[in-house]
Amino acid sequence: MMNLALSRERLMRQIQIYSFAVYDALLYLDAYPDSKSALNFYNQSKRAEERAIAEYEARYGKIRLSGEEKSWQWTDGPWPWQNEEAK
Repeated sequence: MMNLALSRERLMRQIQIYSFAVYDALLYLDAYPDSKSALNFYNQSKRAEERAIAEYEARYGKIRLSGEEKSWQWTDGPWPWQNEEAK
């Protein structure tokens, strides 16, 4: 059970890293909108973020709203600060 929790935490950490990179690139592009390298970095980071989120959601359930919710099940699982071993 411990390895599963660690992989879940690592995957969430990857999402946080990619999300930060995406946001940082957006801020940079606000100041330098013609920067091709910044735009490439943004696109790469956004794709990596989307892949990591898709993997996390496939393994552990939703972490974002898609705008087409049929139910409100994302609250059924443990909250990020809850220890799964306590169940």
